[in-house]
Amino acid sequence: MRYSFTERARRAVKGVFSSKKSIALLAAVVVAATVTTVGISAVLSRTTLANATNIHYSIVRFVADDYDSGWIMHPGTVIIQVQEGSLQITQGSCTPKTVGPGETFIKAPFVPVRGVSTGRVVFTATFLVPYESPLSIPATNPCP
Repeated sequence: MRYSFTERARRAVKGVFSSKKSIALLAAVVVAATVTTVGISAVLSRTTLANATNIHYSIVRFVADDYDSGWIMHPGTVIIQVQEGSLQITQGSCTPKTVGPGETFIKAPFVPVRGVSTGRVVFTATFLVPYESPLSIPATNPCP
């Protein structure tokens, strides 16, 4: 018995879609494509501020009484970890966040920040900044 090209194509498609494995594979491909599209479409902008080829890494331990950093910015990421006392850190909004013993705060690059303590405070600051940049830069008070 001889089938036309159209009939052979119809039988091949019917054979593929009658298999449970083929249907599961098709469903997985559709789900993966949908998830990928959703993930990609959620990114509106992406800018690389620094790369890992030329980073200055420094850890500084602070021991202070009545500490006030003043308003500063950092040209890279700074990780603060408090060992003793507490710091009131204001960054991004004008509402300070209290960081206590054993807690960590990550300072965002190029965002004005201020750290204040009443009494004794002991903390470390881990600076990850571009190699030839200063660790901090004076900034103006962004709060009213």
